[in-house]
Amino acid sequence: MTDSHVHLTMFDAKERKAVLRQAQEAGVTRLLVPATGAEDLEEVAHLPQELGEGVFVALGFHPHQASQLDSGWKKRLERLLSWPQVVAVGEIGLDFFYCHSPKEDQLKAFSWQLDLAQAWGLPVVLHQRQAWPDFLATLGSRQPLRGVAHSFTEGTAGVRAVQQFGLFVGISGMITFPKANNVREAAREAEATMLLVETDAPYLAPVPHRGKTNHPAWVRLVAEAVARERQMTLEELEAQTDENFAQLFLHPTPGP
Repeated sequence: MTDSHVHLTMFDAKERKAVLRQAQEAGVTRLLVPATGAEDLEEVAHLPQELGEGVFVALGFHPHQASQLDSGWKKRLERLLSWPQVVAVGEIGLDFFYCHSPKEDQLKAFSWQLDLAQAWGLPVVLHQRQAWPDFLATLGSRQPLRGVAHSFTEGTAGVRAVQQFGLFVGISGMITFPKANNVREAAREAEATMLLVETDAPYLAPVPHRGKTNHPAWVRLVAEAVARERQMTLEELEAQTDENFAQLFLHPTPGP
């Protein structure tokens, strides 16, 4: 199985190998770890060397840290994109719920990083919260685009909108939450070839672990829930999402 979104650097450095080993014992053979910004960009870039085979990374500035993306950090980000096992630009996007960075700074950082990804021929890992109109408008001005809208919550209509842009849909452990009908709708609506599963660990632990620190080993619980919604076997869902991950992240187009 593949966990397409897990923040391994948010686990204590002494725990990471054990967390990874637990995931591998549960059958999780590939993980994608996104950066969030200045505080972990270089640490994430070093993870494949630290943890070994099966760990891939995305590098970028989360909207919470958009205000920190100055010219110096832009140069460092561009330099790090050439490192081995860097397969995407992310986690990037817009978050108008918390607004830890002003909206104007978020829009500028988002646009610049989308352009950077296109220049490098890399897919993007996208975050969106309560910024849907601006999110779609920014994406729509930059076509064609490859990437995933992670931890998707925008229901049936939202899936149709992002898939028109060529984006995959990432389903997290929220699919197991009793009130998350929007996530279950998204899981059913997504095209089979444009669907991924993720944990977003250490956040969003699925039922029956809700409220605990999430772990990549629990992506199987997410996959089981998605399979039920799509009336597939777990084995069929695993095979499809593994192939989807490979198609999106492991078949790169030429960079600069």
